[in-house]
Amino acid sequence: MKDKFIRRIMELKLTNETNPILQQIAEPWDFTADGSPITLIKEMTRIMFGNNGLGLAAPQVDVSKRVFIMGNTELLIACINPVLEIGYGKIKDVEGCLSFPHLWLHVDRYEKVKVKYQDAEGKLIESEYDGIMSRVFQHELDHLNGTTFNTKVSKLSLDMATKRRKKLEKKAK
Repeated sequence: MKDKFIRRIMELKLTNETNPILQQIAEPWDFTADGSPITLIKEMTRIMFGNNGLGLAAPQVDVSKRVFIMGNTELLIACINPVLEIGYGKIKDVEGCLSFPHLWLHVDRYEKVKVKYQDAEGKLIESEYDGIMSRVFQHELDHLNGTTFNTKVSKLSLDMATKRRKKLEKKAK
C-alpha cells in the first residue's frame, strides 16, 4: 500500500479550481499507516516553487491529507495535521491561489496566529506567525478544511476579480 502511495506521489501535479477535492475535508496524516511525509513534501515543494507559490496544501495536488508547506527557498515549513489555536487582529489584504491562476482577491485574515502542527518527523511544534506567514498558514489550512479563498469574499468582489482575470488571460494570449 505504501509503495503504491509513494509511486502516486511521484506523479503529482497541481490541480485546478474545478477539482472537487478542494471542497473536501482532508484526512489526518497517520505517521504509522501513511509512513513518512518526506516524499510528499519534496514533490509539493517542487510544484510550489515551479509555480512561484508561497504555500501549497496536499489537496491542491490531489492528495486528501492534512499536510501543507509554506515559505521560500530560505525557509520552508512543512505543517502536518495543523491546528490554528487562536488568531489576533483582522486585516484585509490581497491573495492568490495556485489552484486559481490569475485570480486575486482581498480576503480578511488574522494578522497574527498561534498554531500547532507536526513536523515531517512527527514532532509537535507550537509557533506563532504574523504578516504573510500568518496569511499563508490560514489560506493553506482552509484548503485542508475544504474551503477555498473565493468563498471568503462577496459575490460582487468575486465577480469583479473574475472579470479582471478574464481580461488578463485574454491579454496574455
